[in-house]
Amino acid sequence: MTEVTVLYFATYREQAGVTTERITVTGDEVDLGELMRKICLKHPNIASNPNKIVAAVNEEYQDHSHVLNNGDTVALIPPVSGGCQTC
Repeated sequence: MTEVTVLYFATYREQAGVTTERITVTGDEVDLGELMRKICLKHPNIASNPNKIVAAVNEEYQDHSHVLNNGDTVALIPPVSGGCQTC
């Protein structure tokens, strides 16, 4: 069992309705992808595809195969957009 703190930023914060929460995921080796699927089940407005969520674990960007440790902090960061469309 792995318990992590999840931080929600920008649109993810609005969609989840919380800024932070503790989430427990059962299993021997819980990876970031499994946590993303659990978050999307709990907060279906966040993403229709959990594989597209960008996350940082303990302030380092990680891919979804990254194995989580008990007590990790996971930040969900929405895609960045903007800039010049004609440049």
